[in-house]
Amino acid sequence: MIRRSRYTPLWLAWAALALTAQAPVGWVTVEATQQAPVLSGFASVQPDAPITITALQAGVLTSLSVVPGETVRPGQTIGQLGGPQIAAALATARGASNAANAALAAERGKFADHLSTNAAVAQAQAMAASARAQLAALRAAASLQSPVDGQVQSLAAGPGAALQPGQVVAVVQPAVGAWVKAVFYDPQAATLSSGMTARFIPADGQPAMSVTLRGEQSTQPDGGVVLAFSGAGLQPGEAGTLSLSLRPHQVLLVPSEALVLDDGCWWVMLHDAQGDHAVQVVPSATEGTQTPILSGLKAGDQVIVQDAALLYHRGITAQYQPPD
Repeated sequence: MIRRSRYTPLWLAWAALALTAQAPVGWVTVEATQQAPVLSGFASVQPDAPITITALQAGVLTSLSVVPGETVRPGQTIGQLGGPQIAAALATARGASNAANAALAAERGKFADHLSTNAAVAQAQAMAASARAQLAALRAAASLQSPVDGQVQSLAAGPGAALQPGQVVAVVQPAVGAWVKAVFYDPQAATLSSGMTARFIPADGQPAMSVTLRGEQSTQPDGGVVLAFSGAGLQPGEAGTLSLSLRPHQVLLVPSEALVLDDGCWWVMLHDAQGDHAVQVVPSATEGTQTPILSGLKAGDQVIVQDAALLYHRGITAQYQPPD
């Protein structure tokens, strides 16, 4: 029975009483599973209209490799951006990538010496991957490419022209007729390769259609990546969603209710031979009732699900010090 002295706040007495209830006993075993991430975005069928190719970065058009009337393929380079602005941006991105790689190496070294955690290493890995992705995106933006099969209708700039983001360089007339314009906000969208197959799902309930990725068209001011897809039977003006499955990879899934957020970090209560204790984890986006775990756990670990937050916080009364 919990007794409250005149020095014990009422809220603490009630908390202590609650924490003397039966300890959590429900746990699950962490299992590895193969999962294929799915990208989904709003899509609309565009008419057989010319596609404008614009500069995504400020720079100088150092080269132009096509002429009006020339046939181009998806992903074919039509021009190259350079100049001081591009050089400075690339230097900054390379420096950031090198610094992130050095930080990752240092964190791995500390981990080998038992001076770091899996979560810290995973965070350093994520930062290094992000820096590499930004560098790759900048390099890709310096290369102006056609997103579709078609014919160069006109050129709006020539070698030596100073370009600003969004400025038109060329206009390409698609050879496949109607095409699907899809907008994705997932960073992985900028890394997709031409030729990947996706499903266009019309909003009016018509059957889904198979479409093929032809290339990246542009990046919107809000960060959305615009991709161009081609396919048979497309009706201009039709809208819906576009779903694209990525390559399957192994993930660890735990019930979302096993996760505890504390001071900006995520934790789970691990049940093992040492008892029940907190382990910091790095989760990914929740998928239904399950959450993928990027680091902090391994297959076969047992995590507590029932009243995990209560167990995590059960030491709060022991930390309370009554006033003098």
